[in-house]
Amino acid sequence: GKDTDVVEDQKYRDIPGDDSFMADLSDDWRVDPESHEYLKDCEEGTKGYAHCDVAIAHWVKKNNPDIEVDIIGPSDLNLRRLKKNIANFSLGFNAVNLLVVAKDPSTEKSLAALQKCGNIVPDWGYEEYILTKSNYMKACINAGVPMAPTIFSCSPDRSPEKLLSDIKERGWKSFVMKQSCSGFSLGFLKLKVEDCEKDPSILKNYFEEYASCPEYVVQETVEGFTRNWETRCFWFKGEFLYAIANMAAVSTEDGAERIISGDDIPAEFLENAKRIGAEAIKCLPNMKASNGEDISSILVRTDIGCSDGEINDKDYNWKTGEKTFFLNEIEPSSTTYFVRHLKFDCLPMYGKLYSDSIREILSKVEDSKPKAKAKGKGKAKAKAKAASKSKAKAKAKGKAKAKGKAKAKGKAAAKVKGKIMKKPANK
Repeated sequence: GKDTDVVEDQKYRDIPGDDSFMADLSDDWRVDPESHEYLKDCEEGTKGYAHCDVAIAHWVKKNNPDIEVDIIGPSDLNLRRLKKNIANFSLGFNAVNLLVVAKDPSTEKSLAALQKCGNIVPDWGYEEYILTKSNYMKACINAGVPMAPTIFSCSPDRSPEKLLSDIKERGWKSFVMKQSCSGFSLGFLKLKVEDCEKDPSILKNYFEEYASCPEYVVQETVEGFTRNWETRCFWFKGEFLYAIANMAAVSTEDGAERIISGDDIPAEFLENAKRIGAEAIKCLPNMKASNGEDISSILVRTDIGCSDGEINDKDYNWKTGEKTFFLNEIEPSSTTYFVRHLKFDCLPMYGKLYSDSIREILSKVEDSKPKAKAKGKGKAKAKAKAASKSKAKAKAKGKAKAKGKAKAKGKAAAKVKGKIMKKPANK
C-alpha cells in the first residue's frame, strides 16, 4: 500500500533524500497518516504527506516537459479515461484493490476498464498471470527455482476433506493457507494438521468464508522463515536495482519488525536472493504495449525466504540446520518500494526509469501506425524540388528533413501521456 511508503518524512530526508520538488504538489494527493485518506476527502486543515507513487509521478512531470502526467484516483478510473492515453502505469492501484476491497457499484466497471483498455502497464495478461499465483509458481517449479512444498487447491474441484488428505499424504505436520487474486495478507492462516483432524470445522469454515477465491495456495510451514531475513529484490528491465531484507516482529528482541538495506544485508542472503530472483523473473511473460508488441518490463519484486528448520514433505530433502533459500512470492509494480529504508535516494532513479519506459512504449506504438499517407506527402515534396539545381536540391532536401523531424518530435510530445494510477490510501 502506498499509505505506508511515505516520502515527505524525516527518515527519507536523512538518507539523504530530496523531497523539495514536491513543494508544488496539490494537497489533494497527500495522505492523512491517521485516517489513511487523501486530503481531498478529509476535513479542511488536515495535514498529510505524499507517498512514493505520487512522488514518482510528480518527479516525471517536473523533469520531462514532453510527458504529460495525470494521477488517476480510483473514482476516476473508467474505460474512456484510460483509452485516451498511450499508457497507464500501475504504481499503487491495481486489480487486487478491486478484487479484495468491499465492493461498490463501480467495482465491476473499473475492473472491466482495466481488462479491456489494452494500455495498462503491466498489461492485463501479465497482471493476471501474477494475480493467479499458480501460473508463475508452477513455471518456476518446472524451471528448477526452489520453492516451499506447495499444493494448489482450486475451485470448483476442491473440498476441505480432499485438501487435508493431500496434506497428510505429503507428510506435513503444519501448513499455511494463502490466496491467489488477493493481497494485504487476506486469508492467510497457519494451521496444524492435528488440529484440523480433531476439528474438521476449521478448514470447513475457511472454505465457506473464502468460497469466492478461485485458488488457495497451501504450503508446508517453513519454521525458519520468520527467524531469518526475507530478502526482497527489485528488478527493472530485468536488471537488479536494490534489495531490502526484513525480519518478522515475532523473531526480534523488541517485538518490532526489522528492515535493513544495502551492505547491512548479510552477503549470503543477498547473493542467494539475487540468484534465485534472476531465475524467477525469467519465468514471467513479456510485457506488452497496446499494439501487442513486447516492451521492456517495468518494476518486478521477488521475495526470497530462508529455511533452516525441519521440512517433512516426502519429496523434499532440505536439511535441518542448513540454510535453504527459496522463492516466496513475486510482486508487480504496485508493490511497496521501501523508499525510506534505503541508503540512497531512489526517486530520481525511478523517475528516469519510468520516463524511459514511457518513451519506449510511445516509440513502439507510433512506429506500428500506418505510414503510407506520410510517405506520399514526402514524395510529393521531393518531386516539387526536382527541378532545382543540384546544390539547391540538396539544401532543400536537408531543410525538408529537418523540418520533418521537428514536426514529428512536436507530435510525439503532444501525444505522450503517462498516466499513473494511485492506490486508495486506506488500503
